[in-house]
Amino acid sequence: MTGEFDRVKPRTSRPSGQAAVVSHDAQGKRALFSSAPDEASTGLGTAEVECSRCNERTVLTLGKALRAALPSLHLGVRLGHGEDVCVFTVLKRDYPTYMRCPACHRPSWVRLTISV
Repeated sequence: MTGEFDRVKPRTSRPSGQAAVVSHDAQGKRALFSSAPDEASTGLGTAEVECSRCNERTVLTLGKALRAALPSLHLGVRLGHGEDVCVFTVLKRDYPTYMRCPACHRPSWVRLTISV
């Protein structure tokens, strides 16, 4: 029976004076695989939602933006990227889209900008 687990190394105990070695990953995997919401940037094929209620700015992919925008009321939309944005609107409003905000999860008037 002892031959079954011959490839498994037995645990070795650390001497009580030694602590576990913890490496500090300054710019490794954590930088590659994590992103903060305030660091997210708009790129081609993304949508930016600016909420009038909570004043948060959320960047979503087009698929997530479509799911977040259903159901909604669109009286205008902004298309473009960066400073070059064209506004297509029915009524002159600062926040022409009524939908559920992805940040505060409450229905509110938002400014929806689709980056193309």
